[in-house]
Amino acid sequence: MDNLIKRAINCYQNKKFIEAEKICQNILDLDPNNFDAINLLAAISFQNKSFSKSIELFKKASTINPNSADLYNNLSIAFLQEKKLKEAIQSWDKATKLKPDFFQAYFGKGNTYSNLKDYSNAINNFNKAIEIKKDYKEAYNNLGSLYANLKDYKNALTIFKKAIAINPVHFNEFNNLGNVYYELKRYNDAIDNYNLAIKINSDFALTYYNKAKALQKINLIEESVINYKKAISLNKNFPEAYKNLGNIYMDLKLLDKSIYNYKKALKINPRIKFLLGNILQLKCGMCDWENFEQEKNFLKNQILVGKKSASPFTTLLLYDSPSLLMKSSNIFLENEFKISKWIKKEKVRNKKIRIAYYSSDFHNHATMYLIANLFELHDKSKFEIYAFSFGPDDNSQIRKRVIKTFDKFIDVKQKTIQEIVDISRHENIDIAVDLKGFTKDNRFEIFIERCAPIQISFLGFPGTTGSDCIDYLVADKMVIPDQKKKYYSENIIYLPNSYQVNDATLTISEKNFTRKEFGLPENSFVYCCFNNTYKILPDMFGTWIKILEKVQNSVLWLLVDNDIAKTNLKKKLISKGIDQNRLIFASRMMHSEHLTRLKLADLFLDTFPCNAHTTASDSLRSCLPILTLRGNSFASRVTSSLLSSVGLDKLITDTNQAYEELAVKIAMDDNYFNVIKSELKDNIKTKPLLNTIMFTKNLENAYLNAYEKYVNNEKPDTIEIK
Repeated sequence: MDNLIKRAINCYQNKKFIEAEKICQNILDLDPNNFDAINLLAAISFQNKSFSKSIELFKKASTINPNSADLYNNLSIAFLQEKKLKEAIQSWDKATKLKPDFFQAYFGKGNTYSNLKDYSNAINNFNKAIEIKKDYKEAYNNLGSLYANLKDYKNALTIFKKAIAINPVHFNEFNNLGNVYYELKRYNDAIDNYNLAIKINSDFALTYYNKAKALQKINLIEESVINYKKAISLNKNFPEAYKNLGNIYMDLKLLDKSIYNYKKALKINPRIKFLLGNILQLKCGMCDWENFEQEKNFLKNQILVGKKSASPFTTLLLYDSPSLLMKSSNIFLENEFKISKWIKKEKVRNKKIRIAYYSSDFHNHATMYLIANLFELHDKSKFEIYAFSFGPDDNSQIRKRVIKTFDKFIDVKQKTIQEIVDISRHENIDIAVDLKGFTKDNRFEIFIERCAPIQISFLGFPGTTGSDCIDYLVADKMVIPDQKKKYYSENIIYLPNSYQVNDATLTISEKNFTRKEFGLPENSFVYCCFNNTYKILPDMFGTWIKILEKVQNSVLWLLVDNDIAKTNLKKKLISKGIDQNRLIFASRMMHSEHLTRLKLADLFLDTFPCNAHTTASDSLRSCLPILTLRGNSFASRVTSSLLSSVGLDKLITDTNQAYEELAVKIAMDDNYFNVIKSELKDNIKTKPLLNTIMFTKNLENAYLNAYEKYVNNEKPDTIEIK
């Protein structure tokens, strides 16, 4: 019998499974309860991928010999193949009970508990395996990966370093360590480790990709591009590398290159998230409207059926639909962020209410030009004001100005989400104000993790986040009429005038610009629009063309910073028989000088469905009237809110035809034009729009109201400040 078993084992080891199986059957004919034959048959069944049969045989073998730790280990592995994870753990428990130093079994349990999301037991079993086998690299690496997945980067760092201390070192271990440093925002350390990985293996595309991401974070853009391209050269089917390369080109305003790389990414992986919308937005940025309506309708239908096709920001740019934006935000939230369960803690009353503003824009940015004076005017007898800055320090005057206004200005650019949340909780922040929403460089996870008991969305994102972690959204009755509240997940704080804060102290340059300096004809009526080109959609541009056709002695002055858009816009004019020289392009300039430049124009033509925001306030501040088309969404009603706040409702229209007719009337009727200019000049001094003191008091009353609801254990609800 022993010789037969030896022959069967020999056949098995030489992968002669059929012959080994026959020998085992012969043995069982003679001895039906032969443990070795049944155990070997179970192993053969496993090799033949007959996992259920393998489990059955291993179980039978265990009844004959219940004291074989190796058998229970093999049974566990077979259970895993059938996705019977709990049964696998039970079998491994028997193995480790029989053999307490069975480190492979503890390792297996660690992996299985991890798959079951029982992370505490996973960590305990990995640690047990390491305790038994001090140089168990696989256990170190899996434990480190688990800590990294749990965003416990400090423990991940410690564990990965221990793995690297064990020879031989695998290149992927340096790559893993680099990834942890990346998540800790220690980008130079990350790059050092990626370089060590590349030194060991210079043909691994993922390391170059990771290095490129880290280089991008520290603004070494040329080196980042080189590494993305290297990753692509090593792996032609690397959609994420193409996507990130597209992101860089978008930031560099090389929009055609960005689209090329986005399309390459989509071709490789058609399910890559939100890229379809990015491509259409970029095409709008180039004023490339070929197949626009078809692509726009396709994108809308994708959103409606729950596809990850467009970000919320792209959605509000393209569609005048608060319901579609809510759907888009829900999809984005579900796919981009891990929803956290917040455990309410005991209320700790501060002597003053602590309000913290969170943003990446505490520098030379449009948001600061709106809000800086509000920070200065906050009532410090009632409130302590904090800033959490996760954007760049550009050493600008406006950054220096706002830093001085806060009780605490905390630079958290190099902090992880959890570290920012921990600091917020340590500071016992009462009200957290998100100035970003779903705009570029947001860190919305801070609010998902609940950095404060009251969380408010204000100014940065003109729409709903679709999230129950934001308690309130600051608005007014114009941007969110009562009948539209159902499309917002947040409770609405209604301010009495415009929701948009403005800085009453903002200076306008004293330079005396002439039209000639900007290529503008001296005696023509100058229409202008200084919105980003991606806000200029074909329907509105078509209306502008009709206006130019009717007002012959007029020009259109646009802020366009890419040559492709300039060419496309000129082609549109030429196709309608209009002299392309009636289209004049402006460049970006210092904000104070831009405000002066605006005075050279006669009428600002607003975009739709995404209006001018800060740009509209700039226009009114410079006493340049702005004509708007009011829609249904928050973003399409912003300029209407500003015009109403400055007493110029007559410049709000509700149809393209009314918009066109009013634009023509203002240019053709000098008396009417002069009345509007005179009203704006007077009203800008007396109406609420630039009254920052009044705005600050109203917003503070809203904060106080929200805080009282919280301390009285009332649920957040609509707040209306009269």
